[in-house]
Amino acid sequence: MRALPRSIVVLSPLLLLLPVAKAQGDAAVLARILVEGKENSHVWETLTYLSEEIGPRLTGSTRLMRANAWTRDEFRRLGLKNAHLQKWGEIPVRFDRGPSFARMVAPSEREFEFSASAWSQGTDGPLRARVVLCPETPEELEAATADLEGTWVLCKPRPRRGRRGGGEQSDDERAAREARAAVDEALAQIDVAGRLSSSSNELVHTGSARGWRELTMDELPRGIDVTIRLSDYEALAAELESGAEVVAEVDLAHHFVEGPFGVYNTVAEIPGTELPEEVVIFSGHLDSWDGPGSSGAQDNGTGCAVMLEAARILMAAGVRPRRTIRFCLWTGEEQGLFGSRGYVESLSEEERARISACFVDDGGTNYQGGLTCIESQKEMLDRAIAPVAQAFPGLEMENAVRDRMPRGGGSDHAPFNQVGIPGFFWMEKGSGGREDKDYNFIHHTQNDTMRYAVPEYLVQSATCSAVVAYQLAEAETLLPRELPEELAQADPAQDPTFEPVAGAFNGDWRVSFVSADAPDFSFSLALEMAADGRLRGSMTGMSGPQPLNDGKWERETGGATFSALTDFGKVDFKARVEEGLLRGSLTAMGGELEFRGEREAAAEIPISGLWKGLILSMDAEFTLDLAVDEGGKVTGRFKSSQSDSELYDGKWDAAAKTVRFEYEYPNAGRLPVAAQLEGQKLVGTIGTAGFEAERQGRD
Repeated sequence: MRALPRSIVVLSPLLLLLPVAKAQGDAAVLARILVEGKENSHVWETLTYLSEEIGPRLTGSTRLMRANAWTRDEFRRLGLKNAHLQKWGEIPVRFDRGPSFARMVAPSEREFEFSASAWSQGTDGPLRARVVLCPETPEELEAATADLEGTWVLCKPRPRRGRRGGGEQSDDERAAREARAAVDEALAQIDVAGRLSSSSNELVHTGSARGWRELTMDELPRGIDVTIRLSDYEALAAELESGAEVVAEVDLAHHFVEGPFGVYNTVAEIPGTELPEEVVIFSGHLDSWDGPGSSGAQDNGTGCAVMLEAARILMAAGVRPRRTIRFCLWTGEEQGLFGSRGYVESLSEEERARISACFVDDGGTNYQGGLTCIESQKEMLDRAIAPVAQAFPGLEMENAVRDRMPRGGGSDHAPFNQVGIPGFFWMEKGSGGREDKDYNFIHHTQNDTMRYAVPEYLVQSATCSAVVAYQLAEAETLLPRELPEELAQADPAQDPTFEPVAGAFNGDWRVSFVSADAPDFSFSLALEMAADGRLRGSMTGMSGPQPLNDGKWERETGGATFSALTDFGKVDFKARVEEGLLRGSLTAMGGELEFRGEREAAAEIPISGLWKGLILSMDAEFTLDLAVDEGGKVTGRFKSSQSDSELYDGKWDAAAKTVRFEYEYPNAGRLPVAAQLEGQKLVGTIGTAGFEAERQGRD
């Protein structure tokens, strides 16, 4: 066993003497779980094998199949029952990424940190060619066509969406974007070696090529596009500016294998002794992105290692739960929650009704700091986490109450919530990672490795999962759910003691992050000040609108503080208004990010009409018919190859230029849609899958 930091080691006799607070299970069993989790942890060895022996695990890849088989066999070795691979779908073509490199070889040598999309074209061995700057206009491109053939075309960083606060583009920005699009289209017709595209910062992110679910060996993606760090781009650009001849060499070992291949979740369970048909689910996602340098350690190797370790702890402690404890390691999460959604779709209504809850650990290396829940669930969940909070006194835990359970979300709890099964994403607390790194530094980047994982946090998370699983499996009842009449209730009435007052914070703000290393997305804040110093409003982002809590503004300092509860935990804000801009910082998941916001004026461009859209990760088309009334209520219809549904709970925010609604997806309940009007396009997400839509004329 790897030696763990002394700060988390507690002697067994002391643990056995602890009064286990508010226990739902047997106190002696809980004590054994805590001792096993804290003093005999195997979580680091499990993460090491998964991340370094198996490595990154792209959906459908050979490595992921190896990980599926290994985790199934590990569950069996630990003594769990019914360990199996649950098929949720197929992919037509397998993609495996082999050893790859990218570098400058003249006039000096420099190794790049880089990535290329999964399911994208690779090179046939090392490809060495001259580097030239990409023309910026179609006219420049036409004049340089002959000089571009056979070269690596060096492309500048693209402006990030939301950098100006998410407001409407200026005429110059729109013209520049249209020119870039025209150059991209024309460049695709020229026989270049490929593109070297600069990231906006020192992080390179990995995603997938369009149409990966419909590929055939006869129609594989064409065109090589390598993303390099900003500093690597600057080094190349400086050499070109000096007049030197610059040569780069790239080797992308991209292997395609004709399928179809099945794709699977790993599932295993500890059967219940009294109520085996009732189930508590604990889970993480086994798949990861596979960019060069990444091992999938934190997204989501940590969550899967925690689940395997929780299972080991429970078996070592001799737990015989009343209800079944089921462990699920989902796949297809990164491409759109396919594994968890397929699992939920496979369940009958009777099976869904007997699931107490599904818990997901998908927040990187931080520890499990609590849950966001509704009021009727809080007492049971408080009792469930109490022994963990007591056993790890230096790691704060707290459950927080929200008005309603979310209908969507950014991880594998979302498909459960969409059909009324309580789904929870653990609030991740802690430093964010070793060497002062946070989740944004790691998420989908070349830095997703064990280097930044924190062992003591993983020990707490595995022990917490084991304790909470046992507690809920032993509870008198299933976890309470929202009742249909609660779901139908109108929004709560405004506080009659809140007396609005004119002030600098009032209004609607479109907010984006300032740092180049921050996530490239924006959100909206609606703020209103009261005469007694209170502040209220809402935050609207990927997970929909969330009310603000604990809002205060100070006349003397000109500052304000407030918070919001999201699927990913509590977000704390500090803000002030300077020269008409909202400036400040927010703290979430162990990291702090600076932001700026621009006040939004009412939009004049309506969104009513017919739109044609494309879900980017699936290359799937849909149509959207929207109608907006004077109050901003949105009605209409969503149509695709899978759905033909009216819209529900639609709302158009004229200030933020955002539209939100839900539509019915067969056998999976309602899916949330959020989009922003950018020029003449709607850009947004369906669940977690990105899409773009353009206005269409009616026949």
